[in-house]
Amino acid sequence: MKKINLLLFFLLLACALPAQDGISVFIGRANRYASVELSDYRKRLCLKYNISNHSLDDYYRLCGNDWGNVGIALEIARTSGKKIRDVCDYYKRYHRYGWNRILVEIGIKPGSIYYNPFYNRVHHHSDCWHEYYNSYCERHDKFHHKKHKYKKPKKHHKRHCRHYDDDDDDDDD
Repeated sequence: MKKINLLLFFLLLACALPAQDGISVFIGRANRYASVELSDYRKRLCLKYNISNHSLDDYYRLCGNDWGNVGIALEIARTSGKKIRDVCDYYKRYHRYGWNRILVEIGIKPGSIYYNPFYNRVHHHSDCWHEYYNSYCERHDKFHHKKHKYKKPKKHHKRHCRHYDDDDDDDDD
């Protein structure tokens, strides 16, 4: 019995790590872009999720003063149909356990109808934040440092990311 429980634990862990990694990559890329183009990042979030700048400031405070967390919280609210304030309450309660715990509590877990659409959008938006950051670096040489390891973006991402606020459900398939 212990062997089966241990095996199930490792299988669950193996399934959860790539998902958590995708969220971490999204948060890192969103924060990187927000660090160089905060006004554009904010504008894109306001347009995409139909929220005001004032509300965005509130969500920033409720999500640990982290722009990547705000982006994930907004996407969770959109996917789950919950109010963003409710998602922020879950964040406040469970953030020490990570976003995976928050997602499970909200109902975005493996096997749910929300799981694949959520991670597809997270992956897509993560690529977009990366593309926007690279585009910014291309225009502003002062951000080309060796530590960033700048790579020229692939052209196929530009086509998909050009209109971040117009990508509604074409990536939900």
